[in-house]
Amino acid sequence: MIAGSILLGRALQPIEQTIGQWPMLARTRAARDRLAKLLSDVPREVPRTALPRPTGRIEVAGLAVLPPGDTRPVLRGVSFRVDPGQAIGVIGLSGSGKSSLARALCGVWPAAAGTVRLDGATLDQYDPDVLGSYIGYLPQRVTLFDGTIAENISRLDEKADPEKIVEAAKKAAVHDLILHLPKGYDTPVTSMGGQLSGGQIQRIGLARAFYGNPVMLVLDEPNSNLDNDGSLALNQAIRQAKADGCAVFIMAHRPAAIQECELLMLMKDGMVQNFGPRDQVLREAVKNAGDIARPIQGVQSPASQGGVQ
Repeated sequence: MIAGSILLGRALQPIEQTIGQWPMLARTRAARDRLAKLLSDVPREVPRTALPRPTGRIEVAGLAVLPPGDTRPVLRGVSFRVDPGQAIGVIGLSGSGKSSLARALCGVWPAAAGTVRLDGATLDQYDPDVLGSYIGYLPQRVTLFDGTIAENISRLDEKADPEKIVEAAKKAAVHDLILHLPKGYDTPVTSMGGQLSGGQIQRIGLARAFYGNPVMLVLDEPNSNLDNDGSLALNQAIRQAKADGCAVFIMAHRPAAIQECELLMLMKDGMVQNFGPRDQVLREAVKNAGDIARPIQGVQSPASQGGVQ
């Protein structure tokens, strides 16, 4: 009887386990059905007519932006134009809308009103994958992917050309830094950065922004973690980008970041307070609202390397 009881318990054990796990299986099936319904509700991407590679002329007209899940606009009535080869600095107090403008220029946050045009075409006229290759974006907080440094620079492109990876690293002046790492470009990193410092992560993020020869660069606080050598390398990279005909946007608090900017935009409460030549905007900003512009006045002119204006 004892042996029969043990054998019967062993035989029925899989059935008992299945019964015990049945609520979890039911929840899993319900979750799968909800996910399938959600994906079926998302409309298919409509094929877009391929447009020629843009030159980098950016035109923004009456732009208003709503953050996801919010009803209050963080940008209102923003209008300006930037031509290829120009660099524009965007300044303002914290919460003035600088990072929101960066996301709108990249198409991360769609326009609730107004337009952002790249060579005359709105951003939604470009295929998302193609548009991503035209834009280099350096967010305020750089996050790396789990993989090698080369994979991070190439944006996890499985068909990445090693020459383009090295070219992007050289443009960001981070090539020598990478070569001194244990395995060079094949050094593995994690989303937490691993053995890399904050400045090294930011410079690798800059190389990722340069990958693929974009026509527009959007750099949000690009020197927040950089030392003096890193800041000099950043300015050299911006000069090279302008020489290549790239339109450059720099959201900045520190003066070194806008040294290569010909244009300056002063933002307040999500609106453009002033826009024009850099030195003129700085003078007017210091005169009318010194708390905003005083920390970044006294920067060098792009045309001069010695004097301070």
